[in-house]
Amino acid sequence: MHAMLVSRSASHLASAFTASGRDEALAEGINDVIAHCGHAGLGLFLAAVWHWLDERDYSDAAGAVQHYIESGTMPVLRATPKAVRRRDARL
Repeated sequence: MHAMLVSRSASHLASAFTASGRDEALAEGINDVIAHCGHAGLGLFLAAVWHWLDERDYSDAAGAVQHYIESGTMPVLRATPKAVRRRDARL
């Protein structure tokens, strides 16, 4: 598990002001872990993020991570529409 992935994701979670923001931050972190480590690293990642948040007294964010650990569910990253580049009419 890369410490950078854990600290970056935990930091984003800690700075989120809303529950939906925390879910979005956690979903992004989960996608990063899957891309770098595969699905096998998710349990360790969630435990490490929870520990990082708990150690720093970010109780709301730690509670959100704990909820996903205990329920066995994961937040889903919202799809963002891609911007379509228009062709230049002068070409």
